[in-house]
Amino acid sequence: MDLELQGAVVIVTGGASNIGRAISQRFAAEGAVVAIFDRDDAMAKRTAAEIEDAGGRAVPYSVDLTDVDATAAAGKAVETDLGPVAALVNNVGWNGTAEFFLDLTPDRWDQAYRLNMYPTFNATRAVLPAMVERRTGSIVSISSDAGFGEFRMADYGAMKAGVMSFTRTIAKEYGRYGIRANSVCPGLVIPEPDAIGERSLWQADIKMGPAQIANIESTSPLRTRPEAKDIAAAVVFFASAPARMLTGQVLSVSGGFQMPR
Repeated sequence: MDLELQGAVVIVTGGASNIGRAISQRFAAEGAVVAIFDRDDAMAKRTAAEIEDAGGRAVPYSVDLTDVDATAAAGKAVETDLGPVAALVNNVGWNGTAEFFLDLTPDRWDQAYRLNMYPTFNATRAVLPAMVERRTGSIVSISSDAGFGEFRMADYGAMKAGVMSFTRTIAKEYGRYGIRANSVCPGLVIPEPDAIGERSLWQADIKMGPAQIANIESTSPLRTRPEAKDIAAAVVFFASAPARMLTGQVLSVSGGFQMPR
């Protein structure tokens, strides 16, 4: 299937590690020009170099996506350097160690909001006006199965539910301008050791042993868990021409762990 992404400029936030890395690689494999927005300069440069070595095109941008002005400046730089942005992938997010609601501090709640909602808001605001002017564009936001309500994830789940709602609102408000907006909800994706950088939040915040992983897999109808490449495939399809009639949709890529209506 021709996804018609050859030469399309795509921004992937958090595009250097884990799921974001796989998304960047998959877009590049389809011929897109990938702008990698990430706070981890070293990993962003490494991922971009790997894509270039494989025959694709990728450019790293050092961006603090919680900073609205810095994100806007990076968005303008991409338009100047690479051309009109055809698609944005809001991939940046954070999930700390699982806690019961009454154990969550206000600081922890604020951190969850800052790292999950601000990047999605800021990046969308950076690219949407130009998309509206051109009357075309696709926005794919990475939410989570936790957004449907999950044990010991009150903060993260609430923020990811917010990402879903925000994305659907964008779809309703700006569909008249040819803008499509959809959400992909990954199940648990555990990165390969070489797929994350030193600044990845996985390094410090999330540790899982074999027993925990096996327990998670046993709850899936497919008795397995998704890999980063599975999420990337869904994201790239949502951004592609064959998905032209898909907007405001939420897709769980979790082996059936969630089956949203």
